[in-house]
Amino acid sequence: MVVINAAFHPVDLTNLQDDTEPDVNLTDSSSYIRSWVARNYDPLAAKVSQADALTSWDYNTNITDSNQADTIVSATQSANFTKILAAQMKKFQVNGTDATIRRLYKKITELGMAALPENELTQYNKLVADMTSTYSVAKICLDESAAVGSCPSGNLVSLDPNITVILRDTRDPKQMKHIWKAWRDATGAKMRSNFTDYVVLKNKAAKLNGYSDAGAAWRSNYVEPTLNYTDENFLSDLDALWNQIRPLYNELHAYVRRRLIQRYPAENIRPDGPIPAHLLGNMWAQSWGGVLNFTQLFPNKTKLDVTDEMKRQNYTIDRMFKLSEQFQTEIGLKPMPASFWNHSMFERPDGREVVCHASAWDFYLGGDVRIKMCTDINMQDLITIHHEMGHIQYYLQYENQLLPFREGANSGFHEAVGDTLALSVATPRHLAWLGLVTNQTDDLQSDLNFMFSTALEKIVFLPFAYIMDRYRYDVFSGAIRSSDLNDAWWNYVLKYQGLEPPVKRTEHDFDPGSKYHISSDVEYMRYFISFVIQFQFHKALCNASGHTGPLYQCDINQSKAAGKLLSSMLSMGSSEPWPNALEKVTGSRKMDAAPLLEFFEPLIKYLHEVNVKNGDVIGWK
Repeated sequence: MVVINAAFHPVDLTNLQDDTEPDVNLTDSSSYIRSWVARNYDPLAAKVSQADALTSWDYNTNITDSNQADTIVSATQSANFTKILAAQMKKFQVNGTDATIRRLYKKITELGMAALPENELTQYNKLVADMTSTYSVAKICLDESAAVGSCPSGNLVSLDPNITVILRDTRDPKQMKHIWKAWRDATGAKMRSNFTDYVVLKNKAAKLNGYSDAGAAWRSNYVEPTLNYTDENFLSDLDALWNQIRPLYNELHAYVRRRLIQRYPAENIRPDGPIPAHLLGNMWAQSWGGVLNFTQLFPNKTKLDVTDEMKRQNYTIDRMFKLSEQFQTEIGLKPMPASFWNHSMFERPDGREVVCHASAWDFYLGGDVRIKMCTDINMQDLITIHHEMGHIQYYLQYENQLLPFREGANSGFHEAVGDTLALSVATPRHLAWLGLVTNQTDDLQSDLNFMFSTALEKIVFLPFAYIMDRYRYDVFSGAIRSSDLNDAWWNYVLKYQGLEPPVKRTEHDFDPGSKYHISSDVEYMRYFISFVIQFQFHKALCNASGHTGPLYQCDINQSKAAGKLLSSMLSMGSSEPWPNALEKVTGSRKMDAAPLLEFFEPLIKYLHEVNVKNGDVIGWK
């Protein structure tokens, strides 16, 4: 019997091994294996997963030493469950069984970090918890002359929403440089030692699971043995996708660099050089929307950042979430359960530290799904809400699958769902339908403005997403030594993003750790993949909706046909190889940036013509 205590969420696993022992006379029967998973594994796995999620939620929404300690105890509980059930599953004979059984076998028998001895698993969990805490509670002083400990009242600020808003809105390069450095001093530099210890343990767990290193273990999420799709195939596909996208990014980089030279002549930006990373309106230069107001192609056309209009219309945070739900239900997807509205955290609470990084949560039982987000009233957060609500919709769609299949077809699919819907929501046509844009027109200049603002979010993000894990693949494999962590990071940033640090960096720094996903051990290639396949999904849904005209003008609002097509893929979870899921929606089994390039085709042509006319150098040295 499993008992869950509401305070600390323990699960009684005392009789687990006896309760789940398979019948040795039936271990080669596909039907028996399937029923064993449904009857013996699934109910217990859901309760253990729920307990782990609840404990983690308690910590993420109230960062205390006690709650952090509980997460480590909970992780140990989950690891013990994983080990016992994996051992039970290994008693089955799966050779000759169907593909679904073999898929279940792999998912249940692979231990992940639970492969570590208990003392090392505890050490790993403590390292990640400490790095996450360092990131989440970090604050900087806006007064350059004062230390954090003696910061004047009102000048001590956290990342969300304070620093994020300041970087987006300020045009003072001195202030931007101070914030850029101070954040990295407060985060990455403090976790470098922990990170190097974490790498050792990640690699040890990967090798115990049969992989060469932790990077290979991460990439296994995209490998499909039954289709002969290997790790080498995946890495080759990543290179091919980036090579498709790179010419557009380089044109965008050249255009924005020239406008930055004009805006900040004292910063000495070379016309053939990299861009200083602090000038782009975002802490990591993963989005350049902060420079839109002085780089916009046709500034006399309608403004596409509707933040001011949202505030003028007295938008509330609750209304922003309700709009996202409305978009989903009106294309025939599922509404949010009542518990979502009762238990989610939509705003930063007073009086306690929280992990503000927006995230969606599945608690596995009772339809309990939630979002944790420190929301602000602005267009960027409206789009982020659609992204997170996409995760929630995916949870709801595959909730009837066996628990090992209650996940995205691959990690990139999960990230792509909400962004696919947001591609419609962000169109001038849809914003006008919401009453947030007036005098909306479909002239080419307005369209180019829309594509440009979208590119500052979508195209700019791609090289950043690409290097986050290309870098870590090399760290895990040993190609990057622990003594070269920061220098190697900036080599990647220069090569792919064409950026440079605004101040001297050394190996006392650890700038990758200034990003949440590094500190919290979150694989990141999923985002690169999602930013490609979301355009494949978008094109397919637009076709289903009956859209005619350019892809960038498509809005699938209220199209039940589009919703039905999307739902048919979402409900599969990971029960089939991801190329099957991709084909279900798009008709193609291969990731391809062609729909992305189709979306931006007029912008590509325009930027090239403008850059040639101005004599801009494409690329950097």
